[in-house]
Amino acid sequence: MDHSEFRRTAVAPVLTAYAGTPGVDAVMLGGSTARGDADRWSDVEVGVFWARPPTLAERLVAPSVRPGTPEDGKSPWYDYLSLDGLAVDVEHALSTKVEETLDLVLDACVPDPDGLTLLKGLVDGREIGGSRPELVERWQHRAATYPRGLAIAIVEQHGPIDKFWRCQMLIERDNPVLLAREFLRMSNQLLAVLHAVNGRYSGHVLAFKRLDALEADLTHAPRQLATRLRAVFTAPPPQAADELRHLIEETYDVIEAQLPEVDVTHLRTRFRTNRAPVGPADN
Repeated sequence: MDHSEFRRTAVAPVLTAYAGTPGVDAVMLGGSTARGDADRWSDVEVGVFWARPPTLAERLVAPSVRPGTPEDGKSPWYDYLSLDGLAVDVEHALSTKVEETLDLVLDACVPDPDGLTLLKGLVDGREIGGSRPELVERWQHRAATYPRGLAIAIVEQHGPIDKFWRCQMLIERDNPVLLAREFLRMSNQLLAVLHAVNGRYSGHVLAFKRLDALEADLTHAPRQLATRLRAVFTAPPPQAADELRHLIEETYDVIEAQLPEVDVTHLRTRFRTNRAPVGPADN
């Protein structure tokens, strides 16, 4: 039994408990357990979709659930439980709210982070149950076509990667803490852009968990993406900064080839804008 199968078996009673609760339209297993690539550190994600706002008692119908969001909060609501140490995160949402979110992201092409995270969860969703499983199947069908307008909106939002000159400044100041923060900021922007170019939903930086699997999923991307991203955080700082610079420039090449509607010249100009140091030796 692998890690994913172990988790599916452990969480099955939780899915069953929610699926039989009045007011529940559908339940769904999500995340790495649903995809089949869980490891020993993976928690389990459960989605519960309601026809009406649930009471706190209804949200706690599964054994040992601990409440997260107050009962008077708005959709979504979050609860948690532990199955002999296995963490399970339960997200409750109104079905009507899901519909509104899909309209916002897929039809209006608004790159809402929470909406993108929801879409990623729906695409991964398995073990669908409840009284109206066709709802989730319909949402998955809608999500299967990634809107070109959404890809453009995300690239225009995350593509402007600026202040690269800070890397040299922080290297000279021997400040690895702030340098790592800059590397992380720019790497996250790069990955958000590449996901959009490849028609992959990703709304949160914590989604970038497995670099090798991520590379395999991104057809249009700089070569050896995973290996080179690791080098950004493990190589000596000058070489790491140079590797990141090349990755960003190559990502702009990908955008230019796949989304000609985007003004890549503007993105490159912003990225290459430099701030020269000033001092007695510089005059």
